[in-house]
Amino acid sequence: MTGTETPSAVTRVRLPSGELSIDVQSGSPWKLDDLLGFGVRRNPKRGYLLVSRVLGKHVPVSPLTIRAAHRALARQLASDLPGPLLFIGLAETATALGEGVAREWGADTKRTDFTFLHTTRYRQRGELALGFQEPHSHASSHLVYRPAGGEGQRHFAHARTLVLIDDELSTGATLENLARGYMALNPQLERLLLVSLTDLCPRHGELQAALDLPTLSVSLLRGHLSFAPDPAYTSPALPPVSGNDSDKTPLLAAVSARNGQDATRSPLLDAALDRLLQTPAGQSVLILGTGEFQYPPYLLALRLQLARPDLSVFNSATTRSPVLVWGQIGHALSFTDNYRDDIPNFVYNVAPGGYDQVWIGHEGQATLDPQLLTVLGAQALRLA
Repeated sequence: MTGTETPSAVTRVRLPSGELSIDVQSGSPWKLDDLLGFGVRRNPKRGYLLVSRVLGKHVPVSPLTIRAAHRALARQLASDLPGPLLFIGLAETATALGEGVAREWGADTKRTDFTFLHTTRYRQRGELALGFQEPHSHASSHLVYRPAGGEGQRHFAHARTLVLIDDELSTGATLENLARGYMALNPQLERLLLVSLTDLCPRHGELQAALDLPTLSVSLLRGHLSFAPDPAYTSPALPPVSGNDSDKTPLLAAVSARNGQDATRSPLLDAALDRLLQTPAGQSVLILGTGEFQYPPYLLALRLQLARPDLSVFNSATTRSPVLVWGQIGHALSFTDNYRDDIPNFVYNVAPGGYDQVWIGHEGQATLDPQLLTVLGAQALRLA
């Protein structure tokens, strides 16, 4: 991999699949190198991957770094946004990011007239509100369920401000599809906010005109992205990435952000923290989330690090996203998913023996592949 910055702030990165160019706008709150590395998807739809250094998904990072990113985004959102508000995070990558931004905004503003939920790729009992497509994704179909609680249902039905959160914004197509689906359900919507770690979308004006809705974008870095595929490159075969579309309710947490509920008050989370507080001083601890289930494991990692500054705590998560070992992706493990879809899942940049302790947080009855636990010397923690 080679990356060079010119005086015009254009970064060019040569990947096996082609050349990526990112033109960073001056005045962006964070630097490109602080936010991103680069990788190659095993996906013929898109040959590159922007690998976040602050997300806690493909790269293990300190939960303090993750919290700093959540706070930096939340503090760009006005405190007087028209309410009620509906925050929606995109599965699977931005479930923790979305919830983190929503909860940090709520803590800063002291407002309670909002609900956070995230999209899902798992069918479950409950009222399905809408489905939409993520065109470039390896698994393109998303589902949005109506919140289970009364207040959440009211916020969903009557939101005046819709806040959509994803890790990156490149074409805007996915969030446009979601916004259109929601606007068809709620004609009272007055404002749309698009929140991302990196906003590289060139069509904001077009998007606002197409939706006919005041639209604001909030990010830590803004610019434009272009990718020139190498015609000689052939993408490796895409492994199975779609589930069996069966009802996953028996496997999922009874209280979940998929349903607009707060899973962070779980006594399981408190018990896990009590257990991890017994860790010997000076050890390195990795806490992994699983797929869409990311925020409670992140919160556990954050609480542990705050309570035990003598430990080196890291947070990341497993994923169904197939990526090559190249560039920012230095190591990959493949294992069987824990939602009985019989598809491969992956954990990146977590080599066996790299941490004194590895804990894998999961939900409900979604049991982990024993081989993954064995290879990493990890222990499973049910957190919701």
